[in-house]
Amino acid sequence: MKKFLKTLIPFDIAKGLTITGTHFAKVFLSANRRKVPFHVVSEYPEVPAKMQPRFRGRLQMLKDEAGEIKCVCCLACEKICPTQVITIESGKKEGRKTKLPTRYDFEMERCIFCEFCVESCGFDAIILNHQFELAVYNREDMSLSMEGTFQNMFGVSPVAKFSVADEEK
Repeated sequence: MKKFLKTLIPFDIAKGLTITGTHFAKVFLSANRRKVPFHVVSEYPEVPAKMQPRFRGRLQMLKDEAGEIKCVCCLACEKICPTQVITIESGKKEGRKTKLPTRYDFEMERCIFCEFCVESCGFDAIILNHQFELAVYNREDMSLSMEGTFQNMFGVSPVAKFSVADEEK
């Protein structure tokens, strides 16, 4: 009989199953007896999600107190980007000594959110904000620029819109 049991259920497997079973029983019997409600998931749409401080969301350009763009077109972010998703064209503005971007395009669909562009910017002109709802229906909605009412670089993108490209038609 012993030989039959050794061939049917090896000793190591039976020992492992008993250890796993005891741990499972302890967790299963104690989880529902807590004073705190036992919820593994959060109720996301009703309760806003809490982002960690180091979360890397969508790229956003910043303005100073006077409302001017902080970017001085040093092209550091464009050069350091490993996927080459940033395109900058510089220009001049009357009354401003430094350059000003006339065009700042960001292709979010290829961005890997590495934050190299933010770290290389010496003027704190761009940040990765905490926006995590980035799902869109059209690829055109993943292109951000300085112009536009919805997909611009200065604010958060609208959530729950079907497509910005459909509204322009």
